[in-house]
Amino acid sequence: MKKIMAVILAAALLGAGIPNRSYADDHGWATAGKIMTGIIGLNILGNVIANSQPRPVYVPETRYYAPEPRYYAPPRERAWVTGHYESRVEKQWVPGHWEISRGGRDIDDEFGDGDDGGRGDRAWVAGHYRMIERRVWNPPHWEERS
Repeated sequence: MKKIMAVILAAALLGAGIPNRSYADDHGWATAGKIMTGIIGLNILGNVIANSQPRPVYVPETRYYAPEPRYYAPPRERAWVTGHYESRVEKQWVPGHWEISRGGRDIDDEFGDGDDGGRGDRAWVAGHYRMIERRVWNPPHWEERS
């Protein structure tokens, strides 16, 4: 909007400066006034053009229009990272299962000597997570450093 007003103002000032018929009583002060009007008009026009901002951008967090920032962040340094192995701890699901303990005492064993014919005691172990350590390969890549 400011640029449009500046162009209209410039056109009006240039139109006012078109020479017209000269009269005998049009002497020094009238000419000086026209020159001063042109200088002042050009000064106003220069300030309007020099201080014009780019189109404002809507910032949703603040709910108002703000001009774009004039700060340019320099690019970050990049570093080459070679490929390597990393150790990671991960959770692994172990499903429920039956476990048989060897050498346990059976209820039917009347002598109590632990000889149950190799059957052992059976116990149900519910499903659970266990932590395992796993080596993972990280391929070579570029990394941003601040």
